[in-house]
Amino acid sequence: MILQPDGVFAPNLAVDFGYTDDKNMRYELTLREGVKFSDGTSLDAEAVKTHLDYVRTQPTSLAQLLTRVANIEVTGPLSLAIELSESDPGLNYAFAQGFGVGNVVSPTAIASPETLDLGTAGAGPYMLVPEESIPFDTYTLIPNPHYWNPGRIHWDEVVVRVIPNSSSMIEAIRAGQVQAAHGDSTTMVAAADAGITVLAAPLLLVGINLMDRAGAVSAPLGDVRVRRALNHAVDREAIAAALLGDGTLALSQYALEGHKGYDPVLDAANGYDPDLARQLLQDAGYGDGVTIPVLDVSLLGLDTVVQAVAGQLAEVGVVLDITTAADVTAYFTGMVSGEHPAAAIGYGLGTMQTLSVGFVDPMGPFNPFGTVDEELDSLYAEYFETVGDTSDVEQRINARLVDQAWALPVLGSPLSWYLVEGLTGIEATSGNGSIPTLVDIRPA
Repeated sequence: MILQPDGVFAPNLAVDFGYTDDKNMRYELTLREGVKFSDGTSLDAEAVKTHLDYVRTQPTSLAQLLTRVANIEVTGPLSLAIELSESDPGLNYAFAQGFGVGNVVSPTAIASPETLDLGTAGAGPYMLVPEESIPFDTYTLIPNPHYWNPGRIHWDEVVVRVIPNSSSMIEAIRAGQVQAAHGDSTTMVAAADAGITVLAAPLLLVGINLMDRAGAVSAPLGDVRVRRALNHAVDREAIAAALLGDGTLALSQYALEGHKGYDPVLDAANGYDPDLARQLLQDAGYGDGVTIPVLDVSLLGLDTVVQAVAGQLAEVGVVLDITTAADVTAYFTGMVSGEHPAAAIGYGLGTMQTLSVGFVDPMGPFNPFGTVDEELDSLYAEYFETVGDTSDVEQRINARLVDQAWALPVLGSPLSWYLVEGLTGIEATSGNGSIPTLVDIRPA
């Protein structure tokens, strides 16, 4: 399915979907008729079951989205029922474009997964041309001749380039080498000044993930008073104004304004108060100063935010010992290694379910030390069983994370997309998590 700009889930490969009980423990899907994968294989209920069962067994973040799936039953040629071992209200999000579990792979390819190393076998409008692609550099795609909706194919060829440096990406757009791009909060102003259409909505929690909450590597971070002190020592509005040109993009909690979990009271509770920060450090036994190792990376402006935070923390006697990863791969490898007690973080916010998957869950990639909090577990159990309005319990989850200072949120950073003049077709809103369906980019 597709999460639309208005926040409503719409049909795509599935024409009917949703929970059929009052505990969020049974989810049913009805598939579109006549759909084929790019290799010509029919997309039916058996194919979707094969795909989901395969995803569940892989050591990836996608598998984390399906940990509560107990059984998948084919109930008809185009229908399935998913039984859950525990309540989980998040399957619509898992199957939509933001997470990608719903990007179904052909069972023929799954039977020989090595064919996916340099190829694709999906049911989308385009497919990869391996001989014209260079891994981690350039990927060439052409129309899928079996795609069920030819009217959605707008290009004879699409070339995707990997440009790791955001400034270089802007120059490539200016030079006419790139027509659409994933933006960066640090280049949005430059892009707009260059006449590029900028589509953006706040999405990312950007700051520092205080991962070692038991003090295994960094004893100070094992004391919640130190973690709280770090939060009170940072003037988020000043950083937001300096880096993004908008102080209202400061973030001091784990939900964005407009989200069900957002609580304005938490902004004040976790606000800038350097005197309180110094007192908390004194109470924790670090009145003479403390050093915290932090891993960062030049991605989405994360390194710039860490440097800004470091300057402010120094004023209360906290030194950040910063290690900058060479690239994104090195960053993720280092983050999950257990060697770094804190790391720069850019995490997409939506519901408390999406926060759980990668950040709260002890198996999630952004919780590499496996922190478990009994109160959070109890709140999440209540949340997963709630049918209807979840605002109250989501706000209590948010408050617990703020109280325990799991991270140092700094910015509610926009996730942005750049289009040159003459292109249209996508919207980036808080409703779709600023993640549009990029295949809809088309000539104006």
